[in-house]
This record gives sequence, structure tokens and C-alpha cells, in this order.
Amino acid sequence: MPHILLSLVTISVIWFAWLNFKLLGRVRAGDADLSEEERQKQQMKYIMRIVTCLITLAILPFLFTVLIDL
Repeated sequence: MPHILLSLVTISVIWFAWLNFKLLGRVRAGDADLSEEERQKQQMKYIMRIVTCLITLAILPFLFTVLIDL
């Protein structure tokens, strides 16, 4: 059962990162009315979400083993 939970969490984190990656690619095309500073802030928001997802994916196996041992 914990393996299924870990796989579901992993899939959801990857899906969230993929959605943010797609949104990051569409910032220039979709938001023509934004200033350059606002566009950079929006890009950094998406980048930080992607980095957070990658860090979460790196931590998940450790958390999985710690929770299983309890």
C-alpha cells in the first residue's frame, strides 16, 4: 500500500511540474500586455515551482523509507 501512495504522490508532483513547465513556455506568447519586469516575475514564479517539484522528488524516497520504518 505505501508503494501505491508513493507512486501517486510522485505522479502528481511530476504532473504539477509539467504544467508549470508548459506555462513557463507560454509566458511570452500569452502575456503580451505585461511589462518586462512583470513577465520576469511570472517566469521566476514558474521556475521556482519547478525547482520545488524537483527538490520534492529528490526527498520523496528518503521520506518513504523513514515512514516505512516507523
